[in-house]
Amino acid sequence: MSTPTGSGADSPAPDQHGAQCPRCYEPYISETAVCEHLSLAGTDCAKWAAALAETLTIEEDEDDDASLVSPFSMNDEDRPADPPPHPPTSSTIPSSISTAGLTRVYDSNPSESFPGLGGKNLFQQIEEGSGPDDPAVKARKMGLTFYPFSSKRDWQLGSYLTTSGLSQSEIDKFLKLDRIKADPPSFKNAKSLRNLIENLPAVPEFKFTEIKIPGYTTNEPMILYYRDGLESIEHLFSNPIFAHCLETTPYQLLDEEGRPVIGDFMSAEFASRYHKSLPSGHTMLGVIGTSDKTSLTVGTGNKEAWPVLFSLANIDAGVRMKATSNAFALAAYLPIPKFQGVSAIVQSTLLARVYHICISIITQSFTLAERDGHTMPGPDGNIRICHPVLASWIADLPEQRLIACVSAGQSPTSTATQAEFGDYEQRPCRTREHTLSRIDAVLTRVNPASIPTYAREAGLLGLNGVFKPFWRSWGSADPSRFLTPDVLHAWHKFFFDHVLTWVINIMGGAELDRRMSCLQKCVGVRHWPNGVSKLKQCTGREHRDLEKILVPLIAGAVPDLVLRPIRALVEFIFQGQALLIYPEHRHSIGLALQEFHHYKNHIIHAGGRMGKQGPIPHFNIPKLEGMGRVVANAIENGSPYQWSSDMTERCHITMAKMPFRLGSMRGDFAAQSARIMDRTEKTRQFDVFTLLTYNRATLVNFMVDEATTVANHYPEATWLSHALPPGEYRVRGAAAKVSLFDKVTPRLSDDLEVAFSVTLRPHYARQPIVNAAQQFRLPDLHGSLGDFFVLHESHAMRGGRRKSSGTSFLPFTTVNIWQNFRLQQHSNQDATILLPSRTVQALAPTLDMPFGRCNTVLIRDSGPNSGSLADSSGNSFKVVQIRLIFQPIYPGANDPANIFIYGEFFNFSTLHKAATDDGNEVHLRHDGSRVGDIFKLTDICEFVELVPKFGKDPVPDGITCDNSLELMRQYYINHFAAKETFHAILSYQ
Repeated sequence: MSTPTGSGADSPAPDQHGAQCPRCYEPYISETAVCEHLSLAGTDCAKWAAALAETLTIEEDEDDDASLVSPFSMNDEDRPADPPPHPPTSSTIPSSISTAGLTRVYDSNPSESFPGLGGKNLFQQIEEGSGPDDPAVKARKMGLTFYPFSSKRDWQLGSYLTTSGLSQSEIDKFLKLDRIKADPPSFKNAKSLRNLIENLPAVPEFKFTEIKIPGYTTNEPMILYYRDGLESIEHLFSNPIFAHCLETTPYQLLDEEGRPVIGDFMSAEFASRYHKSLPSGHTMLGVIGTSDKTSLTVGTGNKEAWPVLFSLANIDAGVRMKATSNAFALAAYLPIPKFQGVSAIVQSTLLARVYHICISIITQSFTLAERDGHTMPGPDGNIRICHPVLASWIADLPEQRLIACVSAGQSPTSTATQAEFGDYEQRPCRTREHTLSRIDAVLTRVNPASIPTYAREAGLLGLNGVFKPFWRSWGSADPSRFLTPDVLHAWHKFFFDHVLTWVINIMGGAELDRRMSCLQKCVGVRHWPNGVSKLKQCTGREHRDLEKILVPLIAGAVPDLVLRPIRALVEFIFQGQALLIYPEHRHSIGLALQEFHHYKNHIIHAGGRMGKQGPIPHFNIPKLEGMGRVVANAIENGSPYQWSSDMTERCHITMAKMPFRLGSMRGDFAAQSARIMDRTEKTRQFDVFTLLTYNRATLVNFMVDEATTVANHYPEATWLSHALPPGEYRVRGAAAKVSLFDKVTPRLSDDLEVAFSVTLRPHYARQPIVNAAQQFRLPDLHGSLGDFFVLHESHAMRGGRRKSSGTSFLPFTTVNIWQNFRLQQHSNQDATILLPSRTVQALAPTLDMPFGRCNTVLIRDSGPNSGSLADSSGNSFKVVQIRLIFQPIYPGANDPANIFIYGEFFNFSTLHKAATDDGNEVHLRHDGSRVGDIFKLTDICEFVELVPKFGKDPVPDGITCDNSLELMRQYYINHFAAKETFHAILSYQ
């Protein structure tokens, strides 16, 4: 194997008995010869050396040049503080930790580390280099932190140009600008910049090998560009960024009653079972693999890439699934061959064999390491004896079949066949023993080199013609276990391809589109002005958004016995995506699937299952068959949400499509992409390393007490924001979201679970109450203010009657008015997760919006439960549409008053709770006007979305998204509006 041309490995190595130029890397017989070389006037190396010498002798007058000052010449006030001393390393962990009502009980045989064996984490390895004679080590001792770049400023420019997406010619043009020539960097063109980047500290190197199958030729050579799988995982495992979000010992989550709760992979049964099989103190590393073909060109070109990625299931799922965490490592670009002169069956068999040959090469190092153990440093730098086991392989259904070595019409994880996919009854698992025994049976009859004959015989047993699966020698890897449910394709895309089609066939696309367009607009929620029936393709995000609204929209328009199975499927999807799977969740997931199968035939009778040839009298859908093993797989591998291919789809952009566009987009583009990714990863790695070393921060990620809610799910941002001096690192992106709980004077609900915020300046300041009532069309405003602020009686205390008149005395005459506020909560599923804030609007009526735009919320109600929603503890709640957000201005008062809202009530329906279409109604007075009252802003506990109850008839003319909550009279609370809302509303019920 060799490295692709252009990788960092191509730089000449220094003579062991001589020296080399620190800029061009030419070898010389001695350091004196290097000095003579650097003193030759007019050469690029001499100019580079002169620039370094000049910078090193200048007093520190710019922050940008601080890295070039000798550490011994820096003033104490200019020098970053010394890092704290390293604490002693301990391999022991507490047997149990109690968090968020759950007790985490660790395995009695914990993973052990060995701090005395000279192990070093990733950044410590970079700092040490290849030894004291390493040019980079020498340069750093001289104060050249950014070597081979001459300064911090030089590195910042080089890093930006490397990651900017500019082509080589565009970089050359930029460097020829007069402004740049006036203060030139150490690199004069794109080629010299590339050479500098390629000589940055190494990342796992790319290799390549040609794949050949005797007797068959392809249009182009089959070249596999790959990294050693074990090296990729070792690089991830030693990264100190993951120090506090990586588990090395399995644990069990127990609720207050001692029942097991399913969370991340390390809390599931397989991790515990495998760990117990290891020698005492050894560490299990759960390897996650993923592969999926992706198109690189749009319209023309027909170019595809097939990237393979690896990650570690030991890393917390919340971290692993964030793109900014870079927790997935690119491992390979697989060839996509087209064989010449073969039938479709032989082409398919050959492609499957090539896939398994390639993955076997990539994972070859895993097999011995899994069996015997492999010593590697962890993020703390301490050595552990690790066993990499295949935890999960994330793939869509066709690729799952490819991996499981089965043909089309077979389930990759069970023995079910096409005719059984629609059954509720589950078939036995397709275990590794089952598959390998069938392969052996074919091998006893047919020579695998005779591919047409072998493929035909294998097909009779439901196999795809592969006779050496890559997983056969990787421990006891079992496809029926490691092929985890892919939430994106198996659930969300299934919903769009099938469930939505059933609905359109039954109620008509035009009526569905009309109902979708009538939903009230909310900030941060997708609106569908043109519906969905004409769309041929949607993104995964749009699939999810459709799941949130479909059930309440179609209620009444489809028969009740059709609504039940559709709602059951949506319940299944929402329950299955829970971060923590409690025993009740497992029961609910199974019950929802059972309910679907019980009522599914009504979809056929109503005309939902239609094909090109007419009605389809069955539900033999492959993705439906896989839903039956969700609970069993969750018990083995952890919550299903963490195995979704959303993250890998994102990686397709950064690891396949972007490198392709930065290359020539022709020829051997896989080799070009490998070189580009090599430089990109070196740049990202060196950037974090120099941030730490330039500021003299420790390279070990010690535990710190979190001072903010910048969360556990953004480990790099959390570490750097604490390790670096104030102002040196700015948290950006999603990790920088503001916590309303951390404001100096937060507005919090009585139970401290909800934080609120309004702008410092009101939208309408010091408005007379009369003007406010007119502008917002609230004739009842003055009387409601009197009842609340003078009589101090709530709506329940007054029995719903208005006691104060429109002329009664009020202790204030003016108010500040806001048109919106923000509320923020922590996740109902995991209290350590801070949810994004929601904007709640109460817009004044205008010509375009005669009723304004007023959102709805759930409010704690201190009165009797009549017309209210009650939880299991007897607390009651009301649904209120906010009409006005205001703050009284008391004469002579110095401190600002609290903020209140005026809202109008909805009464909950008295229909039987088991009915599928129960909802709530507008609360009206005898004259037809809506009943409203005053509440404290902090009484709000949830943002809720209401969907009009359209019923069987078409949507009335004149109903739009701006008036549907005003002109209709009955509504549904949409508890599918968001996963958090789903679990929150369930807790109230």
